Amino acid sequence: MNGDPIDTADRHLLLVVGLSGLPAREALAAVLRVTRLVSVTFVTGWVDPEPLRRLWAQRSAGGEFRTVSSLDEVVTAAVEVHGRRPLDGVVTYSERLLRPHAEVAARLGLRGNSPEAVAVAQSKYRQRAAFVERGVPSPRFAVLRDEADVPAAVAVTGLPAVFKPSFGAGSQGVTLAVTEQDVVDLVRRTRATDTALTRLQNEDAFVLEERMAVEGAPGSPYADYVSVESLLLDGRIEHVAVTDRLRLDHGYLEEGMVQPTRLSTAAAEGVVDCVDMALKAIGLTDGAAHTEVALTPQGPRIVEVNARAGGPIPTMLRAAAGYDYAAAIARAALGVPSPGRGPFTAAAWFRYIPIPAGDWRIVAQAPADEIRARFPELVQFNLRFQVGQPVSRHGSQHLGTFTVRAADLGEARRIAEDVERTIGFRLEPLPSPHPGRSEPVSQDQRAPEGRPASEDRPVSEGRR
Repeated sequence: MNGDPIDTADRHLLLVVGLSGLPAREALAAVLRVTRLVSVTFVTGWVDPEPLRRLWAQRSAGGEFRTVSSLDEVVTAAVEVHGRRPLDGVVTYSERLLRPHAEVAARLGLRGNSPEAVAVAQSKYRQRAAFVERGVPSPRFAVLRDEADVPAAVAVTGLPAVFKPSFGAGSQGVTLAVTEQDVVDLVRRTRATDTALTRLQNEDAFVLEERMAVEGAPGSPYADYVSVESLLLDGRIEHVAVTDRLRLDHGYLEEGMVQPTRLSTAAAEGVVDCVDMALKAIGLTDGAAHTEVALTPQGPRIVEVNARAGGPIPTMLRAAAGYDYAAAIARAALGVPSPGRGPFTAAAWFRYIPIPAGDWRIVAQAPADEIRARFPELVQFNLRFQVGQPVSRHGSQHLGTFTVRAADLGEARRIAEDVERTIGFRLEPLPSPHPGRSEPVSQDQRAPEGRPASEDRPVSEGRR
């Protein structure tokens, strides 16, 4: 997507933020690196919009700052802003806000994925159906709407199988089922449990999939799947990077990401060819895409496509390659290509610390300021909880995240492991507030005594 420099400084760009995705301050900073004229629609309910409003007032050369309380109001607010000063583009970095983003683009004739393509991208079972129709390598699957569907679904996928909500992000609710009764229990329990995941589930369906062995080999730091980071403009696809994933030790909870990839050039090309097929099958044409791909003995197979940037990817690409992915996404929203990514000059090692299955209290962890001071290699760091707080996966999946920049992969791994040890995170078990409920069979039951944590902010203001 290379091209001659185009002046975008006075283009009017609408930023839609407030629910998950790239932290709001980082998202605003990214679009301000592209244009001085920014309007903001902030969906309230997760975080306070006022800090961002103050920052916007200081730095934007115009536009409007609107707060709304629902996704439908995003479209109404955008139409009103457009009527007063026409918009040249609309951008979001949030999975939760992709639907209204697409509706704004369609309503106002702006560049973006169609609402139908976004609907397919946000539905795991509709993705799978599109992949089957277009011959995209992917696992066998079946749709579950109630317990009566389980026997037929198991006959398609075999056991063990992977249970997933059709809508979701960050591996929320993804569980390995060993028996048919496990699948029945998961359907029953997920429908009966009021969590952030079930409130976000916007389809009356779940997906059961053939299990692909993606956890990774014992002794290896890597899982047997990767992600591909892409940027689309008018249907043209640029693959920015292949990102390795860290070995899965807590069921299907994400453990981390690494750049640059350790894959050979030939292996990486096979992966991105598979991703090309998947993006076209879904119908994505504009903006970012984050596609997870299993590395199987039969070749690459698509795990899922997301029509947005992977959570930590913009930070990682700036650290390891000096590439401003977040700003490139904003330029694409204005129809402007960005210079391609240059070579990797460093390694970026991003780490999640999963919360073990069960209910816990934080007993000890080193102060965040001490960790930041000790490790200048940290480019992002945040402990999500405080000592004394109760934690469980019912409210969040990770204790925290951090990103290390180092000269090479070996050094990045060594520093990341040292960071975890230094945090010195310890938990003590609490009586379960959910008596009689068994944990999903794939989740690690071990207490993390002596294991450190990282830092992960709530997805609305600083998380992937």
